[in-house]
Amino acid sequence: MSSKAEVTARIVELVQLVIASSVMTNERIARSLGLNVVDLQALGFIARSPGPMTAGEVSQQTELPTSTTTRVLDRLERGGFIERTTDPNDRRRVVVRARPDALAAAGGGGEGDPYAGILDGMRRLHERFTVEELEVVARYLDELRDVR
Repeated sequence: MSSKAEVTARIVELVQLVIASSVMTNERIARSLGLNVVDLQALGFIARSPGPMTAGEVSQQTELPTSTTTRVLDRLERGGFIERTTDPNDRRRVVVRARPDALAAAGGGGEGDPYAGILDGMRRLHERFTVEELEVVARYLDELRDVR
């Protein structure tokens, strides 16, 4: 039986490997879409949002400076990945949303989704675990996301 320190060291090493692999995979996918990796990740935040976002909300979610966020949004709009519209509740505000037709190309699920192979692999992997085991993993990843 492993000690907590040994398991912790193993988890730290594995998380570092997963992060490195994810960064390289996202870099490859971003290039295939004509984006840089920061733009792709910002698009991911926008696409996962339950509704339209202001530039300030995108900046807050991505932790990018507002000036950088503006440039990211400009590039995403030029590429056809997002659209800017006025907020119907406050016409002074501009909001952004991911274009549904662009989501398949950027990992929104659907034909041509560059993440489809990864998602299929995850589904196959999850078949080997119980719901209870997956709940522990989900809880761990949810809490790990906020570790800084």
